[in-house]
Amino acid sequence: MKKPFIILSAAIVFSCNDIENCDTNDQLDFFILRFYDLDTQDPKKVAFQTSSSGFIYGEGFYFSDSTAIGLPLNPDEASITYQFDSVGTDVTHRLTLSYQTNVSIFDPDCPPSFYYSNLDTVNYTFDSLAIPGTITNNQLTTNVEVYFQ
Repeated sequence: MKKPFIILSAAIVFSCNDIENCDTNDQLDFFILRFYDLDTQDPKKVAFQTSSSGFIYGEGFYFSDSTAIGLPLNPDEASITYQFDSVGTDVTHRLTLSYQTNVSIFDPDCPPSFYYSNLDTVNYTFDSLAIPGTITNNQLTTNVEVYFQ
């Protein structure tokens, strides 16, 4: 009875060594932006078409009925400017962020990943803005808070 238990235990131990930890890396290569009403400070649902010359994943994103979005940062640059064109109106907002790119090697068997620190604003045209999270990772639910009417 002991022999099958030992063989089974050894098989489990060796099979676990094949599992890579690549999916458990908590670093993010994007930042999380949340929208709020300036007067009530309640979450605000918005509809924007975003664009940026620095996007690395295409030309831009469209989102509607959203209170939060994740936007990519470019590891080859130290700053990025986003343009937010309000859907259905002629209102446009801009946001320029600066950041430091960091390379993370979470596990030697996994490809390197990027995360960003020292997230800060260079300029913006929203009514108000706050940065409660200056580093991008899964432990933060918000990096940038935008307030406008």
